Amino acid sequence: MSRLTLDVPAELKALLGRYPSIRWEEVAAEALWSYARKVQLADQIAGRSRLTAGAAAEIGREVKAGLRRRYAKAAR
Repeated sequence: MSRLTLDVPAELKALLGRYPSIRWEEVAAEALWSYARKVQLADQIAGRSRLTAGAAAEIGREVKAGLRRRYAKAAR
């Protein structure tokens, strides 16, 4: 098995230290596996997509504009 070293804030280190019975290495490894699988799935889906980057950007702009209108209307 390979080794990975992480830098964490002192506050997180102190919090983890409060629970020594938890095997934090296993928790971190599972979290990394889970995230990596999600990224891999997204790559697979994107690889089959006919949607171009430009079209995706345009859709994103339209969604954001719609949300701005919705929240502006709700704020009135």
